[in-house]
Amino acid sequence: MKLIIFGLCIGLALGNVYVEKLFSDWSKEHNKDYATNTEAIRRYGIFKSNLEWINQRNSELKGMDFEVGLNEFADMTQEEFAAIYLHPMNGTEFDASVAKHATPQDPDNIHIGGKCTTAVRNQGQCGSCWAFAAGASTEALLCLSGEDENAYGWVSTQELVDCACSGCNGGWPKDALSYYKSKGICKENDYRYTARKGSCQSSKCKLSGINGISSCQDSGGGITKALAGNFVAIAIDAGGLDFRFYKSGVFMPGVNCNHHSVNHAVTAVSVSGSNYRVKNSWGASWGSAGYFTMPAGVNCLGVNAHPSVYPH
Repeated sequence: MKLIIFGLCIGLALGNVYVEKLFSDWSKEHNKDYATNTEAIRRYGIFKSNLEWINQRNSELKGMDFEVGLNEFADMTQEEFAAIYLHPMNGTEFDASVAKHATPQDPDNIHIGGKCTTAVRNQGQCGSCWAFAAGASTEALLCLSGEDENAYGWVSTQELVDCACSGCNGGWPKDALSYYKSKGICKENDYRYTARKGSCQSSKCKLSGINGISSCQDSGGGITKALAGNFVAIAIDAGGLDFRFYKSGVFMPGVNCNHHSVNHAVTAVSVSGSNYRVKNSWGASWGSAGYFTMPAGVNCLGVNAHPSVYPH
């Protein structure tokens, strides 16, 4: 790793901790390896700027159940981050016909599943959140055997990246589930994730597809009711530094909560009180071990802009 020791200290802002030492430790933790000293210096400057924002933001949030912090994205500008991880999802209207077989707002029509939680995954530098959101909801329904007796197995998201939608350039969870329904499903061990689009190898896939797709919306308590027996793929607005550096607590109304230009897909896994617990696909070092909490029933993060989906 080619890093420069800058000898710069902002002790008052960081309690006498050298920013360059923090940067060095952070770089090792997240396996950052910069090709040149020039690039390392540039990334250090971005890291320092993001760190200053994090410290200032936590001061502003003091007393609230919400905190931001460093993660693997701390050496990226918001423009760089958005280009890789956020893709506008407003160009395609939801086809309600895929949901005609179930009415999630009626608990009697909810197909019980959603009991098998798989480990958090990291989509890497590929805009494949749509595949991971759909995959997580499908894993919860199928309860595949994992590599050991205490783990449940992943479905192949690479199958979706190679064979459905736009690969690493964004997509919709409902299109991913439609593919699983019509074409069948691979396990991760049979079709491993590469974080880049390749040629479709669906002949590897041995599991039968899902039976169908159901939809629900935040308004009227639809997502809450669906979560009684399912994991639900939802589309949200993940833009802004508050979400990129989310660390813990409830992503509260008034803190970038009611944006509506959705650009990221995640998986709601449970509801507790008035909040959803949601699984992301940016690795376990992001957020609260890869998860975040958001208010239910208030259209937080634009979740009501498009129907949410889950398989049955």
